Amino acid sequence: MVNMGSFYSLNMIIFCWIFTFTEAENVTDTSGIGIVVSLFSPGHLSLIAGNPDNMNMTSMKSGKGMLPIQTYYFNTPRAKIVSMASDPRKNTLFMLDSDSHSIYRMENFNIWVNDSLNIVPIQKGVSKTSAQITYDWYSQMVYWVDGYYNWIGMQPAFTTDNTLYKIIIHKGLSRPEGIAVDPISGYLFYSDMGKPQRIERSSLIGEDRTSIIHYGIDRVYDITVDQKEQKLYWVDAGRHTLESSDYEGRNRRLLTRMNSVKFTSVVIFGDFVYVTSFTSNTVTKLSKRTGDINLIVVVDDGTPVGAEVWDPTNNKPVSKECPGFGCKHMCVHMPSGPTCVCKEGYSLALDKKDCIDEKLQKGIILANSTHICNMDIRHITALKEEMFCHAANLSGIMFMAVDIRNQALHYVDSELHVIMQYSMIFNVSTTLTDSGPNVTGFAYDWIDDNVVWSTSNSMQKGSIRVFSLGEWAQTKLYTDLVNPTYVNINPLDREIYWIEGLGRNYTIKVGKFDGSPAKVIVNSTDLKKPTGLFYHVEKHRLFWINWDSIHSCKTDGSDLTTHLHSISVLFFGVELLVYKDHAIWTHGKNFLMTGSIFRNSAEVKIDTSHYGKLTGLAIYDPELQRYKRGPCEIMNGGCEHVCLPTDSKVSCRCDFGFMLDSDLKSCFSTTMKDRFMIIADHTHGRLYQASLSEGRITPLDFPEVTKPACVLYDRNTKLVYWVEIESRGSQIKQATINGENTTVLMDSGYVYPDRIAMDFTTGHIYFTAVASDIYQSYVGVLHPQRMVHKKLISQLGTPRAIAVHPSAGYMFWTDHNKNSPHIGRAFMDGSSQRVLISKDVVWPNGLAIDYKENLLYWADGHTDTIESVDIHGLNRKEVLKVSNQQLMDVELFGSYLYYTAWNTQKVSKVLLNSDRTGTLVDWMSDIPEFGRLDSIEIEPGNNQPKSSACLQDNGGCSTFCLPTPDGRTCACEDNVDLLANGKTCEISGGSPCPDTLPNGAWSSNCHKLPTENCTYICDENYLPNEAFPSVTCGREGQWSIPTESLCKAKTCIIYDPVHHLLNNCLPVIGNECEFACNEGYHKNPNIKKIKCLPSLRWNVNTLEACRQFQGDVRVDSLDTTSLPIKCREEDLPNVKLSPDCSKMPDKTCSFSCIEGYFKKDVDITELVCLANGKWNLDHMPLCTAVSGIKSSKMSQEEKKSDKSYTAIAAALAAVIGAVLIAVLVIMFIYCRRKRRSVVGRYESHQNESNVYCEPHKGIVNLAADNGNKTENNHYAQMSDI
Repeated sequence: MVNMGSFYSLNMIIFCWIFTFTEAENVTDTSGIGIVVSLFSPGHLSLIAGNPDNMNMTSMKSGKGMLPIQTYYFNTPRAKIVSMASDPRKNTLFMLDSDSHSIYRMENFNIWVNDSLNIVPIQKGVSKTSAQITYDWYSQMVYWVDGYYNWIGMQPAFTTDNTLYKIIIHKGLSRPEGIAVDPISGYLFYSDMGKPQRIERSSLIGEDRTSIIHYGIDRVYDITVDQKEQKLYWVDAGRHTLESSDYEGRNRRLLTRMNSVKFTSVVIFGDFVYVTSFTSNTVTKLSKRTGDINLIVVVDDGTPVGAEVWDPTNNKPVSKECPGFGCKHMCVHMPSGPTCVCKEGYSLALDKKDCIDEKLQKGIILANSTHICNMDIRHITALKEEMFCHAANLSGIMFMAVDIRNQALHYVDSELHVIMQYSMIFNVSTTLTDSGPNVTGFAYDWIDDNVVWSTSNSMQKGSIRVFSLGEWAQTKLYTDLVNPTYVNINPLDREIYWIEGLGRNYTIKVGKFDGSPAKVIVNSTDLKKPTGLFYHVEKHRLFWINWDSIHSCKTDGSDLTTHLHSISVLFFGVELLVYKDHAIWTHGKNFLMTGSIFRNSAEVKIDTSHYGKLTGLAIYDPELQRYKRGPCEIMNGGCEHVCLPTDSKVSCRCDFGFMLDSDLKSCFSTTMKDRFMIIADHTHGRLYQASLSEGRITPLDFPEVTKPACVLYDRNTKLVYWVEIESRGSQIKQATINGENTTVLMDSGYVYPDRIAMDFTTGHIYFTAVASDIYQSYVGVLHPQRMVHKKLISQLGTPRAIAVHPSAGYMFWTDHNKNSPHIGRAFMDGSSQRVLISKDVVWPNGLAIDYKENLLYWADGHTDTIESVDIHGLNRKEVLKVSNQQLMDVELFGSYLYYTAWNTQKVSKVLLNSDRTGTLVDWMSDIPEFGRLDSIEIEPGNNQPKSSACLQDNGGCSTFCLPTPDGRTCACEDNVDLLANGKTCEISGGSPCPDTLPNGAWSSNCHKLPTENCTYICDENYLPNEAFPSVTCGREGQWSIPTESLCKAKTCIIYDPVHHLLNNCLPVIGNECEFACNEGYHKNPNIKKIKCLPSLRWNVNTLEACRQFQGDVRVDSLDTTSLPIKCREEDLPNVKLSPDCSKMPDKTCSFSCIEGYFKKDVDITELVCLANGKWNLDHMPLCTAVSGIKSSKMSQEEKKSDKSYTAIAAALAAVIGAVLIAVLVIMFIYCRRKRRSVVGRYESHQNESNVYCEPHKGIVNLAADNGNKTENNHYAQMSDI
């Protein structure tokens, strides 16, 4: 057995042998082939012996034989084997256990497990996630993805050296989960569930990365490869799918979708794919050709998670070149041949085989007051290894910051009140500057080489100081601060952050290195005793401990998020680091605690009591200070949709159905105008259009759509309505067909509007609303203009679909509550409620009405049938029956019925026969990129007959006109009463708005009541204000917009050279106005007034009304049309315009000067011709004569004189230079001596030999002994620490 410290030993013991007689035949198999399934709760393995090809539905018949399933339990029920890989040639099973954070090698394994097992840990410190492993059998390498460290690692499979591993991909990943390898093709495939979700491919050493699928995926848990056919298979838990593609991401196929079933692993054997699901507790066998289900095994002794096919008959080769290739650490056999790889902390030498020690690897640097040591980064995730110590016998260490480039540590010496620099290469400390007493925060700017710290005096007043190592100077950036603490730096944006305040009044502030005024980014209302402020360079966020939680926000204070909420151990937190997706904080004086920021619990406790009180904490990872924001991290690389990470340039891609615009950044789609269907994709938050003729798909560009459940289209107003599912409740929204002017019509709060239907007579929207409390659900009606609603039918179970028949006065709904599923009918005012159909109804989902035949169609998601009945509940008929589709929505158009199903990836089309049966017809092909299709809407759809009672003037009702079979009922919004006249709603808490609308009139259905939203029309010669197509009547009886600004008079535009109109005359249609001309123009004596015509043009040309004069010569227009006035070159003295200058208004022209002249201002390169025919710079001289400049030909005497002056100047300069050099040398020697004396005073613990620690004391030797046993050698013993 292998001991795993305080966690457990993941050794397998035979708990029991279970031979389950599961009615199988022909299972006798001596090949050793089988399927291994890992299960949780408790942790164990189930092994199904026998060739998987012989296990199918037909063989699972009673009395035909037996299928032996052997179950083996681990010695702890907490074991969570999330992924497995195998090498039957070496009788080895590899397992990743997320609970112990480790990867194991199980030796002597076979499908019967009848040999003595040996379990060896090969990698410790893996995050506690659902990460996967894969095995390169050719190079004998194990690969794993880590979803919290956000990297991909590799290591030899048959090693016992836990340090022999390499992180091959550590950039551009934000939540990797699945991984697979094809050693022969030389490809790694892996999924990343960050933004954007994608599947990538790389070489076996993490190079040549490319995204092969970047849309139509959600959460890919696991990936496997079919090496023979070069195909990729994956399971998507978010989309509930099993899918495949080729290695390029093309030829994508969706093999199956099982709604509510989340697949967790996938393996392939022969012509079949095997998937596990922890939500359905099943192992399912499917054909890899068709996706047809061949076998489902229900597991009842745990939760199945991982799966692996054990096949000792598959004799895969092993690389023969790698063992003798001479690699120092690891060898990977690439398609091009063997390649050497060095383990973490080492780099490849020039010979490409040897490895050079980089001295340090990724880790946590700890300090007590006198020692600095390094801990492997995997301690965050439960690694138990000893620390390396770099320095001993320092003094007063408090706060630390790392300088990767110079391999140095900066720290505060709290005893001497100075800032120190410790070289990890030379083991030498250097004093940088005075720090002042009571340092409260410390950080290092690795870009400009600055040290920044905060101080606070006994009066709780403090400052932010900076010391430049380049200039060797200190300054105060911010002063007179109230107790500043935990200063941090964002070097990329040149920003400084700190906590400031006392008692209960804390803030987080941001400042700049230029000392510009600081700003508050987090207010005191969001802070409770904040400590440990930390800037995460990769996430570009601030993190801090907020009493018993960890909070974070963007650097502008937005997007405030809580992590690890209500964790008691955070009460003692003082210092905080966040590395990748892990938080590390101090717990009291002698412990470190760690936990993922995505989990609400502390995971690992690191005991540092043997080390003494912790006084400093820092992360050492060279990549953090080499970090430069990738092109996709800045404004998404300018990409509208998907920015794929590359090394140096932006690669923009569009979501499914969109096209990349000519700028290679924007995405667009072409909206269909008629004969289309709108499809709501709930999974991917998209609305699509489908052509009714050929099923062609194009997305609607609706940025406000996230989780649509139902969609509706008003062909009269061209508005789209949809239900948006939110975590706190649903919303009903509307927008134009182009996705513009999105408006929230109803925010339901505690209930969830599910489906909607429109009464096209009134424009009212009927909806079903589902509440969390049983029988609190209801059917309601919404007034979209006034944005008020009313509850019509209460105490429903789980209502879903709804349809209305205004001319008949009926509405219909479905209720799939398990206790009483039914289809109901009522008058549209909610009265006369009755159950229409309840027999043989389980999950009634979609509803559609054939208005012509008065038939009601519905889809049942459980029985997978579509049926019809007349609107009175008679003449029930089955239209169509399918299998394993889980039908959802139905719509009618002409002779066809269309439906969606949660387990299909298309909209299906059914021809309705004369006997009311249906026949499936080809229309839309499978679309793998589709998610769960909840709803469809057809334009034009079948014509809905209108209610005659509500058709005119909303039936006389002030708010709701609700049709009934005998007429209509007027109704008011909830909590508002109807007046005695039975039409008008009582005004609650307000007054009606004024009737008058200057130069216009309110629409006929506007009652001017509080909260009502009204449209209007304008009189002839007036235009509506485009910014306000509708206005709302407020509770105080005032319109939301002054009515005077709604209808604007049509006006003529005043063109140059007319300057303005006289006597306050307005340029409206019919007005004749006197006018004034621009300077340089005179009024035409024959034109006294100009008149604005209905065409919005003046009756005369403005150039004719105002004429330009040059001296005494009048320049007339050539004709009476509005010709533009050209500028004249002669208005620019000594200027020569470029040949391409058009001299037209609003055009620019470059220019030069004529011979003998030069530009007076060389910065002026262009001129602009104004609309009045004048140049923008004709008021200033542009060219100046050359006169006054000396001739270039000088007399010999002048040259000689100039030479003599030059010689004298040169001699004088030489004397001055020599004096300056001597002074500088003297100053340099003096400063060096003085600085050495200061350094010597503060460096009493300086060593010339390397510090090393005794291994048997628990701290590993950092450097080899040089053999010089002198008194200068210092030992860091555990008793000293």
